[in-house]
Amino acid sequence: MKKVVAIFLVALFCCGFVPQHKASRQKESHRPISELYTEAIKQATIHHDTIGATKAIEAILQQDTDYAPALNLLARLAKTPAKAIEYSERAYRADSTNRYYLEDYGAALIRGGAYSKAVDIFRKIVIKSTDPDHYRILAILLDSSKQTTEALAVLDTAEVRFGRIPLLCRLRQYALMKMGKTLAAEADARKAIEEAPYLAENHISLAKIYAMTRRDSLALVSFRRAIEIDSLALEPWLEIGDYYKSKGNTSAYLSVVERLISNNNLPLQAKLEEWKSLSNDMNLYRKHYLQYDAIITKLYIHHPESKDVAERYAHHLILSGKVNDALALCKSLLKRGTPAIEDFTRIIEIENHLNHPDSVQRYTDLALAAFPHNTDLLHMRGALAMQKKEYDKAIELYNEALRHADNDTLRSSLWSAIGDVEHSRNDMKRCYKAYDKALRYFADNAMVLNNYAYFLSLEERNLEQALKMISRAIELSTEKSATYLDTMAWVLYKLGRYEEAKKYMQQALSLDRSQGAEYALHYGDILYALGEEFMAKTYWRKALERGADAKEIERRFSPKEEKPKK
Repeated sequence: MKKVVAIFLVALFCCGFVPQHKASRQKESHRPISELYTEAIKQATIHHDTIGATKAIEAILQQDTDYAPALNLLARLAKTPAKAIEYSERAYRADSTNRYYLEDYGAALIRGGAYSKAVDIFRKIVIKSTDPDHYRILAILLDSSKQTTEALAVLDTAEVRFGRIPLLCRLRQYALMKMGKTLAAEADARKAIEEAPYLAENHISLAKIYAMTRRDSLALVSFRRAIEIDSLALEPWLEIGDYYKSKGNTSAYLSVVERLISNNNLPLQAKLEEWKSLSNDMNLYRKHYLQYDAIITKLYIHHPESKDVAERYAHHLILSGKVNDALALCKSLLKRGTPAIEDFTRIIEIENHLNHPDSVQRYTDLALAAFPHNTDLLHMRGALAMQKKEYDKAIELYNEALRHADNDTLRSSLWSAIGDVEHSRNDMKRCYKAYDKALRYFADNAMVLNNYAYFLSLEERNLEQALKMISRAIELSTEKSATYLDTMAWVLYKLGRYEEAKKYMQQALSLDRSQGAEYALHYGDILYALGEEFMAKTYWRKALERGADAKEIERRFSPKEEKPKK
């Protein structure tokens, strides 16, 4: 076979065969440069075909490696800043008299972060430039490289050539302030106001100079003057807002934000970002609740069509305790286009908080109809079935979730839930089997370790194993858990280590917020084992008051019993 292929290749070579793509390149290279350049322009600007344009340029450069127009176009098509700099520099070197190539080279250097080199290029650009913006760029480049004095000289030259331009004047004032020439900066700002008293930007510049020199009352007068001139413009409000924020005047700042929220010139995304920033600080949220409420309410009034705004307003309503209003709003979001899974889970969480199990089930079922393979929803629906003692249904849902689980942590959580179901129907063999699988997927599942240890202690078997499990669960817990500490106390109690059990039980009681009967009952039993009969009976009575089984308490008080049954 190899011999046949070799003969075939030799035959092709002898017959003058040339690969098609090479022939195509040869054909391209024979086309006139002007025609190829026209083709490159057409492909780049009309068809937006960068591959076709690049191919035409390469054909040009095969004929003339220094063809400046092609190199300049290639620089504009470059996918990386480094390549753009390389090609634009070659274009400029090929034709240094063309100011456009020089300007493109300077722009490429800035985009590529080569600021030091850009300074030299922009010095050449401004010599013949009639564009004040080139002076602005050079001044910024010089200032950023700590050449503020030279930057100021460039701005002075620009003023001589073009007259006073507001943007350049503000840069000049900034440079003067940076050099410590406060009086000169202030005089320049006042001169700008004299020349154009109804230009809000000029008053803002003077206000910022006053603010930088801590003349706050004068700064506020100038800011307010700028607002009076154009109360609908964004810049005066944004600047005075920044001023209040820098001074730590939160109430005044929030008043400005409230005004900006109502301004149709401010993009919605900017408003959302501002609200996100504000709502991150819950201390301020509580302290200035009324202003926060006014801001988010106005945001919703001005943008009721925005789902993002509605979601944030719903969250605010929940924080405000207006849960039913939040629920109604969240339900309305389901009607806005195709619902996302978050739209359902938000409603489910609120309904669960309101203890509406039927509604929780209804919206969970609706969510599952839309997202039948979502493991979180299946997990949630399984928990609902378990609460209703529909154990077979719960197992079925958890198994379905397992089929779609995509990580071991989730699988561990689902097997843990299955174990809980089996415990609820008193099948401890299957319960432990499920817990073993949960730990196989994730050995540090603290909840499984706790439950496993507690159930073993109730059965008074494998207590040393139970002790290791609950010790690991406590070690894994980032915060002290009353539940875990109670389990540790109970395992130690079953092991006869009463003094240790007492210490852990005391910690559990101090952390417990539920005021349930079980902890008091356990502590009473531990105290009784230590011979502290009076205090033991005190805690048994507490357990009875909290709903403990009266027969269990009666048995403990019975004189026939020397000690509570383990």
